[in-house]
Amino acid sequence: MEPADTLILGPLVVTMGAEERILDTGAVAVRDGEIVAVGTREELEGCEAAETIDATGRLLMPGLVNAHTHLGDSLFRGLVEELPLEAWLERLWISEREFVSRESVELGARLSIVEMIRSGTTCALDMFWFPEAAADAAVGAGFRLVTGPIFFDFDGPDGVSVEERVATGERWLERYAQEPLVTPCVQPHNQLTVSPEGLRAARDLADRAGALFHTHCSETATEVRQTVERFGRTPAAHFHELGILDERTVLAHCVHLSDDDFARIRRAGAAVLHNPLSNLKLGSGIAPVARMLEEDIPVALGTDGPVSSNDLDMWTAMRFAGLLQRGAHMDPVLTPARDIVRMATTIGAEALGLGDRVGRLAEGYRADLILIDLDRPHLTPMYDVYGHLVYTVGRDDIRSVMVDGRWVMRDRGLETIDEAAVLADMTDLASVIDRHAAALDRA
Repeated sequence: MEPADTLILGPLVVTMGAEERILDTGAVAVRDGEIVAVGTREELEGCEAAETIDATGRLLMPGLVNAHTHLGDSLFRGLVEELPLEAWLERLWISEREFVSRESVELGARLSIVEMIRSGTTCALDMFWFPEAAADAAVGAGFRLVTGPIFFDFDGPDGVSVEERVATGERWLERYAQEPLVTPCVQPHNQLTVSPEGLRAARDLADRAGALFHTHCSETATEVRQTVERFGRTPAAHFHELGILDERTVLAHCVHLSDDDFARIRRAGAAVLHNPLSNLKLGSGIAPVARMLEEDIPVALGTDGPVSSNDLDMWTAMRFAGLLQRGAHMDPVLTPARDIVRMATTIGAEALGLGDRVGRLAEGYRADLILIDLDRPHLTPMYDVYGHLVYTVGRDDIRSVMVDGRWVMRDRGLETIDEAAVLADMTDLASVIDRHAAALDRA
């Protein structure tokens, strides 16, 4: 083998590859951002490398994939609380119109990326205003991001009119088409905020660009009721009738599905992006994930935005994804831990159109990986690796993170982003946002 850039020796390796091998004393070699060898320490120890890391006592696995979030909303974390989704959105959008700008969204995205890197997430799907701001923040931080133009039936804080959405989206997709760390998608908010004509226009744009199509679907009972009242059908049925539901469609939430909706989503080959934390916090309900898995609907895992779940911690999302189904159905064998880890790695990558590049530790895949400290009281002993990953490991256990072959965090020190500067800038802006929100509340 040609010399590697990085050789990691000695960790417990959880590959999540086709055979899902677990190597007790493994090794991984990386060259030019790509995994070039995965094996035992004995097999790879003699390989030449520019850097060799002794990772004995650690666990090496693919980086986590946060399949649905709104990074810029870290600007408003905790600002709006104790409201149902519809009223919550109305109140949040007041602050967004006042404070969302190209600069503030990039700051919010950078803060969210810091949080995700520190917790072992290496890839996320982001829907927010000024997607170029999040894309640039991700590229600067060496973080992998799926994002792209958004669609609404009103003029948003980005200054783009409804009539300009398609043309603006075309320019955006062309601008980022060759950026290795940015995967494009087209993102209408949902069927109540985007007209049938707008949904079709968004889908046509995605088709022309070969991009992912991402929208919210059946998040609350109120949303479903209003959709039926307006269109005479459920959100999933609406998407089906419009011809925009297929294998390149990813649907966030899907908490309230009819029997026919399950069949529509399964036949279309669409994926569901499950967000248990925000669904619970906003009182939206518990998504029927156990049934989705029974019906072979791909389910990826997300945190939702830091203003709706207040957290971008995928380990907590993994834990709740497993526990909720077992508790709701009073069945302790539902949602096995291995399936939950798949949702956060391989299935997440596949849902986002990246299944041939990330989500596994396998030769030919990009080197998006994390090292977890195991020499901790709460991780000792370990009998079941997948059970530990879902129900015991937490974000503070993440030691180092690599994206595309580049260390973005080493020994808990960030390598690509000035965390102190981000925190200082956010603190300054938050004081202004807080004063504005207080004035609104008094009024």
